Order: sequence, then C-alpha cells, then structure tokens
Amino acid sequence: MNKYSSIDSLSVESNRMSAKRSFSDDQKITTDRVETHTRSVLDQVNTDKLRQNLTSLSKFHTRHSKSPLLNDVGDRIMNQLRGLGYKNCFYHFFNSTIDDKEYILRNIICNKEGFNKKLIIICAHYDCIMENKGDSNSRAPGANDNASGVSAIIEIARVLSNENLQHSIQFVLFSGEEQGLLGSKSYAKYIEDNKMDLYRLINLDMIGYPFFADNTIIIERDNNMDLNHNQVRENDLQSIVFGEVMKDLASEVNLKFHLDSIYDSDYEPFEANGHVVIGAYDGSADPKKNLHYHSSSDLPEFINWNYLTAVTKLVIATVLKIDSINSH
Repeated sequence: MNKYSSIDSLSVESNRMSAKRSFSDDQKITTDRVETHTRSVLDQVNTDKLRQNLTSLSKFHTRHSKSPLLNDVGDRIMNQLRGLGYKNCFYHFFNSTIDDKEYILRNIICNKEGFNKKLIIICAHYDCIMENKGDSNSRAPGANDNASGVSAIIEIARVLSNENLQHSIQFVLFSGEEQGLLGSKSYAKYIEDNKMDLYRLINLDMIGYPFFADNTIIIERDNNMDLNHNQVRENDLQSIVFGEVMKDLASEVNLKFHLDSIYDSDYEPFEANGHVVIGAYDGSADPKKNLHYHSSSDLPEFINWNYLTAVTKLVIATVLKIDSINSH
C-alpha cells in the first residue's frame, strides 16, 4: 500500500433511511427477508478458508512485481477463481517500466454477471515489497500487505458464486501497486476505453491487522482535501454516502469504524476518472510504529483472523446492501 454532484439512488436511499420514515407492512416484510438472506450469506464466510488462502500466498518467497514468481502467484489465484465455477476470468496484460527495465505484468479479472451491466468492482493488489522497494530477491511474505485483501476477495467470490445479483461484479487483483499503482492505472484506462459502466468500487488494502484501534476498520471515502488524492470533486458526495452504507453495517459484523479519506492505493486511478470509490483499511501502513510493514516479518502468525473474517463479511454485506437498494 504505499466532492459534490447529483445524488443517485443510493444517496436517496440513505436519506430516506436517515429520515426514519415508517415502512408499510409489505416494505417491512421485504426488508426482513433481505436482512435474513444477508445474514445467511454472511454465515458462509469461513475463517479457515481465509487462513488457508492467505497462508498459501505468503509461502511464496516473494510477490515482487519484478520477480518471475509473481506469475506463479497469479496462476494460483486464477486457478482458484476458476475452480469456484467462474468461467469468465482473464489476465489483463500491460507493460510497465520498473527500475529502468520493461516488464509485462498481469492483472487478474474475474467476472460475475448480474441482471444488468452496472458494475461493482471489489479489488486488491497481490504484489508485495520489502522496505527496499527495488529488492525483488529477499523473502517478502506480505501477509497483511496484501495477502489479506486477496484472501478476502477469493472468499467473497466463493460466497457470492451462487448469488443472483442485480449488478455485475468484478473481482480484480492488481500487480504493480507497490511501484506506483501500475496495475490499477492500466485497468482504469481499460475500463474507460471499453466504456464499461462502473457503478461502485471497493478497495481492500491491508485488512488483517487492526492497528489503528482494537477491532476497528477504517472506511476510506473520496473526501481528501489534497487534490493529489482527490482529483475529481464531483463524485465526493456519492462516495461519502457509499461509505455511510458500510459504516452503518459495521456493527452487524461486530466491528467498530473510523471514517477517513482515500490515500495512495488502487482506488485512486478510478477516482481520477470520476468513479465512486471507497476503501477498507486497518491502519497499519506506518513503518515507524508497525515493524512488520514491508518486512520479512509480515507473516500470517500476526494476522487477526477474527478481524479479517469480520471485514470480509462487512464487504459482502455492503455489496448486498447496495445491490438490494438499486433493485427496487
């Protein structure tokens, strides 16, 4: 891991809920059914599978973007997604210069078709580094940064595989994040070039080590006052409302929350193109306070598995909520 426009239907729903208007009997029955179904879906999240996925990724000697091992990592992730029954998965290839040398890198894209083409992207980067960003040879397990985000996406893909959703979903894993958001910049351009209808994006970058505060998830919204990290102001309000949806669901999975701003991760190239983005983050990207950050000691044994499980559930709950809001 290294603001005001017209309000859409998600914003309208948030305002409606905050006004606490009374439901009709039919509305209450529908809401109860949705909430019951959501709980049944969240109950499918499996901590052991999260642990297995994260541990297997951390066993690779390194996942540095300059290392040939990153292709092996990518193949493993791709095979897992296809093994879950997803047929429309592909590598998005792109060329990048790292340390004055050209590399062919790959993003991993896995599609889940919905009833419409409006797209929700759930993304994370699968590369990692040591403190010396150019060191592609040393042991770099990258358990929290960012095997935690990748393992969550694989588990989310498994849990949602048999769900019928209104929106189409893309599970996206980026390479080259640690060298300057290379993969996300390339894929954001691909989204624009292909005129894809990207509705919402959730980025998962370091979600296994609750460093900011006990059992607290940082929800990052597109309201950074620094224009380097908020290039389009017109999408800010929708991002804030989107973050409120996630915030309101945090207690349902026994998490506390802290609201913050997007900063220096893979949501930024999409924000710069005017899309509505949020992120989930544990607050541990501080090398002065977190000695495991970009270190050979970023190991699975330091992951808080209950926390990672809860954050995974929170992302699923958020997706199901916005999908149900926009289906009415």
